[in-house]
Amino acid sequence: MTRAGKEPAEDAKRAFARAIKHAGLVVRRVEMFKGGNTPGRFVFGTANPEGWAQESPAVELRTFVDFAGEIGPVEIRCSATDDDHVMNVFNAPTLRDCSCELAALPETLDAVWQERQVVLVWVKQGEPNSRFVGRWVWEAPGEPDIKL
Repeated sequence: MTRAGKEPAEDAKRAFARAIKHAGLVVRRVEMFKGGNTPGRFVFGTANPEGWAQESPAVELRTFVDFAGEIGPVEIRCSATDDDHVMNVFNAPTLRDCSCELAALPETLDAVWQERQVVLVWVKQGEPNSRFVGRWVWEAPGEPDIKL
C-alpha cells in the first residue's frame, strides 16, 4: 500500500475528532481507509451526543484525501430524530447537501448540530411542512414509490 497522502489523511482524522468535540459531541469513531484502485484515502467519522441510545450514529462526516495530499470537502450527514435512524429513514428530516472545507468544519458542525435542535423542536410540534430551511435544508425523503 502506498504511503502517498497518508499524513494529510491523518491530519483530517485529527481535525474530525477536534470538530466533533468542539460541537459538544462524543467521538464514536474516526478512521481512514483505502479501497481498491482508489487514488487516495477516505476519512470517515461518526459522533453522538452524550448518552445516545441508538445503534446508528447521530452524525457522520466524510472526505477524500488524494495521493497528492489534497483534502476534499467534508460532507456532513445527519437526521433530525432521536429515534432509530434506520426505522425513521423515510420520515425524519435529513440534512441536505451540507459540506465545507476542513478548516471550517468545527464551526460548520457546531452550526449543523444547533440547527438540528431547532428542527427537532419543529418536528415535535407537528409542523405540517415537509421542509425546514434555516442555513440548510432539512427534508424527509418520504415513502418510496414502489410499484408491484
